[in-house]
Amino acid sequence: MKRALLFLLVAFSGTVLKAQKADTSIILRLPADQYTVTRLKARLVELAMENPQVKAWDIKKQITKYDQNVAKANWLNMLTAAGNLNEFTIHGSGATNNNTLYPRYNFGIVVPLGNFISIPNQVKIAKANGKVFDEQKESEKLALKAAVLRAYEDYAANKQLYELELPLLEDAFNHYKQVEQKFSTGDQDTGVEGLNDAYRIYNAEMVRKVNLERDVKQSKLTLESIIGTTLEEVLLHL
Repeated sequence: MKRALLFLLVAFSGTVLKAQKADTSIILRLPADQYTVTRLKARLVELAMENPQVKAWDIKKQITKYDQNVAKANWLNMLTAAGNLNEFTIHGSGATNNNTLYPRYNFGIVVPLGNFISIPNQVKIAKANGKVFDEQKESEKLALKAAVLRAYEDYAANKQLYELELPLLEDAFNHYKQVEQKFSTGDQDTGVEGLNDAYRIYNAEMVRKVNLERDVKQSKLTLESIIGTTLEEVLLHL
């Protein structure tokens, strides 16, 4: 029974050693001095401003300019020429007919009076929509700035918690190995219960490490989804 337990412990130790290794892809070296941290945050905000959501407002603003041009062009559309030619203008005056009708032709302009109200208002509406889009763009930029800074702080905090957990996990593992060694050599003061307690402590730290690692990865992905590139790329060119 004891040999079977020792065999399981050896197999388990090989598995946990692999799981215990830190994921170096998420433990990036962030700047520590305040000046560089400020530069990094400013760069992250700049990248966030290139987000398609922000650029979409520029397109909407351009559409309002087109609307203004269309509304202004309606001034020309409202001018409708109307006219008629009399019979003598068409056929010419005969030699035996000295009657001449005046005027020989006439034209008029039809101006719908309602357009004097509707067209200026259409222009004003287009301009107002442009101002609304400007305000919405600024609101979007402020929201993105807050989101990217919050995402960075979340990543930095999760990364620090993850790094603090690693030595605790190492201590728990070393304690477990010491208890395992004593148990395998038949130490009278070390029984199965003591070995199980050491394992539970180590396992609890392993669970904590896995959860913290997940939090770091998720917060990193969130940050990168806002800035549109990897954090490694930003740090490389900082």
